[in-house]
Order: sequence, then structure tokens, then C-alpha cells
Amino acid sequence: MHRRRRRAGRALTSAIALGAITAPGAAAHVTVQPAASRPAELQRYRVIVPSESAAGTTGVDLRLPAGVAFALAEQVAGWRTKVVKRGSTISELRWRGGPVPAGGYAELRLIVRNPVKTGPVAWKALQRYDDGTVVRWIGSPGSDTPAAVTTLSEDAVPVDVVSTHGEGAPAAAGTPAVAPAAASSPARRDGLTLALAIAGALLGAAALGLQLAAGRRRSG
Repeated sequence: MHRRRRRAGRALTSAIALGAITAPGAAAHVTVQPAASRPAELQRYRVIVPSESAAGTTGVDLRLPAGVAFALAEQVAGWRTKVVKRGSTISELRWRGGPVPAGGYAELRLIVRNPVKTGPVAWKALQRYDDGTVVRWIGSPGSDTPAAVTTLSEDAVPVDVVSTHGEGAPAAAGTPAVAPAAASSPARRDGLTLALAIAGALLGAAALGLQLAAGRRRSG
């Protein structure tokens, strides 16, 4: 009787230990940094994807929060990036590559214009493994599979999206990557700032053209 109880106790302990190892909530989840930013800010984000399964991570689907109308994805060596749009709005970024082995992680980067709102915004992500497993990091905070969250607040410390740590500037999705710089310089920062300003001017000119055309149609 005592031997059976001891065996049952050992089996229960093993089951609990196994559950602690394999439960999704015990695993490190996909995170997005910084965790705080300002509304409408042009922000550079880092997506950290740990690979804790025995299989390798080969894909990440990141759904952009509602209200994001502008996004640039960095081209990472060994990874392909796809931009998914709903109408004229970028709704999702997809990376395929790797595999990232167990015990390793991938770091993916992007620049977005934050939504014009305050409060938490969720970055829902799907993590794909080479054995076909898909982990859906889309839950609420405190769940087994929480989505990453960034809190938008006017009190957040402004963060310059221009690199000051020797990193290359992100390239738009579908374009060649910018080679990493050995060191940051004012000329490089000014170049990226000018490129972003030109992109904004082009978007503004296109919107103005559409308004003028609509006005001519109404007057005709």
C-alpha cells in the first residue's frame, strides 16, 4: 500500500514537473519593446521572439494595432518579410526564415507611426515552428499566451527612431536592407530624417491631389 502511494506520488510529481516545462504560460513569450511610447510618435520597435520548443522557429506573423497607418520593416539576413494590407492600410507583417533553434531567439525590427490615442495597444503574434506547431500569442495579460502590449501616453519618454548605437537604419519592406554602420554619425541620422520627411511629404501631396480631384468632380 505504501509502495503504491509512493509510486503514485512520484508520478504526480513528474506530471506536475512536465506540466511546468511544457505549459505555454511558463514559456517566454513574444515581446515588443519599448513597452511605452507616445501617441502619434514615429517609433522604432524591437520584436523579440524566443524559441523554447524542441522545434525551430521559422515564422512570425505580427498584427499591427488598429490605428497604425504607416510601417517600415527592417530586412533581416535569413528572413523574408511580407506586408499584408487591408485596403490601403498595413494590417500585418510576416517574417519567414530561421530556423531559430531551442534556446535561441530572433530579433525583428520595424518603425511605425503610433495610433493617435492613449492607453494600451496589443501586438498579437503567431509564432510558427518547423514541426507545424503554431503558438498564438494573442491573449490578454495574465493569460497563458498573452499578446505583447505597448502603453501609449503623453508622459512616455520620447524616443528618437534614428539609430544612435551604430545600427543600420531599417529599410522599407520589399526593398534592400541598409548595411549596418560601424558607428552612428550626424550625417547618417540626417539622411534617415530626410528620407522620412520626403516620404511624409509624398503622402501629403498624394492626399492633396485626391482632394483636389474630388473637388473638381463635384464642381463639374
